[in-house]
Parts: sequence; C-alpha cells; structure tokens
Amino acid sequence: MQSEEVHMELRALHSHGWSINRLAREFGLNWRTVKREVESLEARRYEGRHKPTALTEAQQAHIERRLIVCPTIRGTILHHELRRDYGYVGSYPAFIRHLRPLRPAVSAEPVVRFETDPGIQVQTDWAHFGVWPVEEEEVQLYGLVSILGFSRTPAIRCSVEYSRLATFERLIWSLHDLGGVPREVLTDRDGIFCSGSRSDGGPILAPAWVDFCGVLGVVPRACRPYRAKTKGKVERMVREAKESFLAWLSGVVVPSHPTLGDYDLLAQQWRAEVVLPRKHRTTSRVIGEAWEEERHLLRPLPSRLLHDPVAVARAPGVIDLQLRRLGETVEVRDLAEYEVVL
Repeated sequence: MQSEEVHMELRALHSHGWSINRLAREFGLNWRTVKREVESLEARRYEGRHKPTALTEAQQAHIERRLIVCPTIRGTILHHELRRDYGYVGSYPAFIRHLRPLRPAVSAEPVVRFETDPGIQVQTDWAHFGVWPVEEEEVQLYGLVSILGFSRTPAIRCSVEYSRLATFERLIWSLHDLGGVPREVLTDRDGIFCSGSRSDGGPILAPAWVDFCGVLGVVPRACRPYRAKTKGKVERMVREAKESFLAWLSGVVVPSHPTLGDYDLLAQQWRAEVVLPRKHRTTSRVIGEAWEEERHLLRPLPSRLLHDPVAVARAPGVIDLQLRRLGETVEVRDLAEYEVVL
C-alpha cells in the first residue's frame, strides 16, 4: 500500500512529464505499481493481513506483568505460560518477535578504565607460547608476563614448566627487569594465588602466595572472578606477546640450541626495540619515557632475592612449595594447630 504522499508525488511528477519507468526507478517501485497509482484518483488501499500469531490484549498484559516482576525471565517460560493459560498457538520464533519490543532494555555494565599512579601496581599472568626448541628438545614454552600499571612497561620470563616454583622465581626476575618492586601485585584467581572464595565472593589467598608477597614486601591482590578486564593491562600484553613477540622471534637470529636464558634476553631485546619506543594509545605517552618516570618510585629488590631466588622461594618456614602445579589447592590446616603455635 502506497501512502497518500507517495501517491500525490507520483501523480504530480507524471503530470510534469516524468515517464512511468523514470518514476519506478526513482521510487524503487515496479512500473505496473506506478502505472496503477498515476491512473488512480486515490491511493490504493489493501486490507491488512491476518496475523494468527499476534498477541491478544490479555496475552500482552500477562507478559508485561511478568516482565515487571522479573525482567530477565526467559522467553521459553513466557511462551509456555501463554500456551498453557491463554491458548496461544503461535510458534516460539513468532512469539519472540512480539516479545522483543516488550522486554525492557538491559544496559550493559559500563567499562570503567582503571588507572594507577606510578609505582603502585604490577599485573602478572602466564602466557602459553606453544612448542619451541629448548636446548636439545622441543618442549611447551611458557612465559610469565608482568606489566607496570602506570607506564605499561612489560617484562617476560620464560619457563618450560607451569608450576608454583617457576612462578615465584620468574616473578622475582621480572621485577628486576622492571626496575624494582611496586606497592601491590594483581593476579588472577588461579590456584597458585588463591585457594578459594569467601561467601561474599572475595578471594581466599593461598598461604604460600601471601608468604612470598611478604618476602617481596608487596600487597597481593586478586582480580574479580570471571572478569578478565579487571587485569586488562596484562591480558592485553599477553596477547601482544603471542602476536608480536613470537612473530618478532621468527625474524631474528636464534641460537641453534637456545636456552631459557636466551629466550629471556630476546624478550628484553624485543621490549627495547618494539615496545619501549612506542606511544601507548591509552596514555598517549611513549612507554620508555613513562617508565623512566615510574622506575624511580619502585623499591629495590632485596639483595638475597637476586642472589638465589630459588633458594629464597624454597626457604623452610617461609614458603612450602613442594613443586605444586598451578591449579592445585593448598592444604588447609585446622585452626586448632595455629592456636597451639600462638
């Protein structure tokens, strides 16, 4: 059915010499439709099509009541209720077309960009690099990726095992590469860092991780569960390490039998050549220049950590690692044992 306005425009333009074909091209109509319109004194009207799946007033009122009480109710439940109580005969896809305009819009949770002052936070996480040659073998290569929250300066330390001992040792050397120790370290809720969650959703930090942070002199923090964006800086750097660092490795000379130390040195070279000279899109600052500002606010690592980080991590009475794999839970002791000690 053409509107009154279109009908009048077609007749007016046709009276001024426009041909039927030209009008059809201009209005996107079939030439037969245009011919009927210009020959008719009134716009043609058509009866509305029967819609067997349309909602009645009672059915629509029921849906609106249910959506007020429970805005997130599933469409399958509403469709079942209409068929059971109101005799609705339409299919589920047809019902969904009527439901969409009635359902209240649910706004997505806004993404709030979280920035920290210099020297405050480092974020760390593991990255899996795939199979790479290490000495005489082809092994799974991992990298502990750490990044300063203010300057976005990264540090990567490689490992062939995904263990608690490897995490602690690589974190010590990563902080050394970054120039010192910030106030806090943010991680995910992997078993190496957290042994569970409280009833309110807060993390229960693993005792070994708490002890190790005490040795470093940092405050351990865990991101929100199932919210990778909470530690988005390191998540983005993990992706960049996989996409940029590994691609960069394919274009440089690598020793025929590279060691983990060789990969660590190559990661530092990649950082110096690719990352530090780059202007960060969020901060609009050159990463290397921001790092120079931030590194002076970092505390130096204790000398005993740099002398032998593995021995410090394994020190009895400080951390009982026993080479636990990531994801394994830490033994929870009874409170009575601590009361005896106290």
